[in-house]
Amino acid sequence: MEDDLMPGDDIHIELVQQGPRRRQRPPVDTLQGHPYLEFPDGTDAARHCQKLRRMHVGSHASIDWDAMEEIAETPRVRRFIPIDSPWHRLFDLAHTPTYRELLVEFISSFTFHPPGEPVPIPYPGAPHPPEVSFRLAGVQRSMTLAEFAVRCGLYMQEEIETEIYTVGLVVVEKPTLVGFWQVIAGENHWEHEKSKGRVSFVRDPLYRRPCALAHGLAQYFASGHHRQERGFLYGGAYVTVIARSFGLVPHQDPHLRTPAIMPTRMGMQSLWGMRVIKRFPVGPRFKNPNGGVWTEQPLPEHFEDVYPPADPADVVPVEDPPEDLDGPAVPQPPPPAGAPQFPRHVIRGHAPGAALHPDVRAELDRLNDLVGWLVRAEQDRREREGLPPIPLPPVRAPHQQHQQQHQPQQQQLQDSDSDLDA
Repeated sequence: MEDDLMPGDDIHIELVQQGPRRRQRPPVDTLQGHPYLEFPDGTDAARHCQKLRRMHVGSHASIDWDAMEEIAETPRVRRFIPIDSPWHRLFDLAHTPTYRELLVEFISSFTFHPPGEPVPIPYPGAPHPPEVSFRLAGVQRSMTLAEFAVRCGLYMQEEIETEIYTVGLVVVEKPTLVGFWQVIAGENHWEHEKSKGRVSFVRDPLYRRPCALAHGLAQYFASGHHRQERGFLYGGAYVTVIARSFGLVPHQDPHLRTPAIMPTRMGMQSLWGMRVIKRFPVGPRFKNPNGGVWTEQPLPEHFEDVYPPADPADVVPVEDPPEDLDGPAVPQPPPPAGAPQFPRHVIRGHAPGAALHPDVRAELDRLNDLVGWLVRAEQDRREREGLPPIPLPPVRAPHQQHQQQHQPQQQQLQDSDSDLDA
């Protein structure tokens, strides 16, 4: 694909600022009330749209093949990104403008039911939901995953029946993926002196395996509404390609209010900024963690699968219990009858609840004095103004039972005090 962004020489697009690269606060919601973003109240699409239209939209970066030629990486890269292949189209179509309104509408309404997976049916006899469905420019559309793969430009129609597409639909199990990443990934990370980002060292992902690119892209669109509101939305380049496949011309659509977000190419300036290349006597080349020229290392054709442990005991060694040097525990006598069967650790005293902490008791006494003072002040005011006294509130049932239970004890205490006075 050529460097021009749109087919034809008579089409002109005004270059505008690129999307934000750093995480920022969510932008001001300028898409409220847009005709493409009106969904029925209470639907999932309406809830998704309310969040997505306040998110940033990132600009895509495609491969600069001139830069790959300058650092002598074109032959190696072409081994796993052959010309006119799905991987080549994936990176090449990234150099396509993004339109914010179309992207938000597309992701808000996008649903994906992978072929072969069970789908819940709302009621017996209900039609099976489509594999892929979305709304674009106000028109609801549904299709198979194979048609979606062609519409987004990753596959040609004649490739759908070949192993390029069919073999890639096989889902790779997690043990295989974990084993693959342990082979190609280095154990250490390093940070460059002036680089703000951490770079992970990857040896070489040159396993020529079929990959379900359309399946992965559909999964990304289906999960777009789960991203944080301060994050970025991507995939707009492929939404534009899908819109063009239906005959839409986004840059001529009068309903699109915001300017197009233009893509970039990851050229030499980006590589120098990432500090992943260095100038050597042979020219600029990728550098390894030690600062030397990065060289390709052959990978084994087969690697062992890594299965997660079924039980934590398989990972954490079980130590023998410590030896009891004091001998067996001496049996304790049973507690006396009526004693509390729980430790006295909450409230101090001879028994739980027998005594309060001195600070708590002092605070309760102070509050009791203040309440009494307020009652007497209110009674004096009403007597001065000739108002009738306020009736006392009814006694609560638990409080009344408590008074009835303790009234004989209080009477005995009063009688004993009278005998002492006598």
